Amino acid sequence: MIYHWQKQDKHPQKLVNFLSQQGFSKTQLKQLKFHQGQLYVNHHRRYFGYQLHYGDEVVVLLPQEEGSDKIAAIAGPLAILYEDDNYLLVNKPAGLASLPVMNITSATLANYVKYYLQISKASNDAIHLVSRLDRDTSGVITFAKNAYAHSLLAAEFRTPDVVKEYDAIVQGNFTSRELTEQICAPIGVNAHNHNLRCVSPTGKYALTKYQVIQQYADFAWVRVNLITGRTHQIRVHFAHIGHPLLGDQAYGGSVQLIQRQALHCRQFSFFNRISNQQLSVKADLPNDLQKLLQNRK
Repeated sequence: MIYHWQKQDKHPQKLVNFLSQQGFSKTQLKQLKFHQGQLYVNHHRRYFGYQLHYGDEVVVLLPQEEGSDKIAAIAGPLAILYEDDNYLLVNKPAGLASLPVMNITSATLANYVKYYLQISKASNDAIHLVSRLDRDTSGVITFAKNAYAHSLLAAEFRTPDVVKEYDAIVQGNFTSRELTEQICAPIGVNAHNHNLRCVSPTGKYALTKYQVIQQYADFAWVRVNLITGRTHQIRVHFAHIGHPLLGDQAYGGSVQLIQRQALHCRQFSFFNRISNQQLSVKADLPNDLQKLLQNRK
């Protein structure tokens, strides 16, 4: 993969410091130095100590990445929402795991993505999952196509430019004062089941904002803005306030109307530092959740 910049400020600067400003981590700089990365300034091969000046053209050729043998390339359906040279955003269906884990023997989304990267002749087939979703959560999920693009987007998660918006269907109704609200409650590991999470005074800071879109007889459709990204955060927070997600049996939700947690990542927005553009990608509500809402009107 090739990246290029032009030095805009008039202060002389070492090439290595300039690259750090562009988001290259210390590990990635070592990869450039020791694993056949190439650096050019004004079409001439240069090295980290080279002094840059105003107007210099800088080009970086990333070293070749090797994909992990632990993730096999498997052909499978892939609903691509957006793709460029650096990012691939996919609409993940419920029931499909994001990544292989020890207790999952079936194919996962990562297996399908690796196969797609190979047949589309991407620069490499390494899997860089930036934002993951639980197996039974549907919606927008993001992969980077190389380690540099991954690290840039991971850093954006610490800024307000990243917006992860979900649709959830939760049990019960909300009062008029609860229609637009936020849930701020620390989340930690459940002492009785380490696969689950719970609100705990010793947990990590977690903030969820929500707005009730529509109320039905015995449940509500809620639009959720995830401010922090703790494991199972939406599921834990709504169970904590007495409104567990429909279908989320692990956190007290009823499975009478749906057999998976009624949660869908509808939109993912972020500032793409490579293209210098704000990107927003949406995924329509899946059929099972649409039918649930339509049948209860």
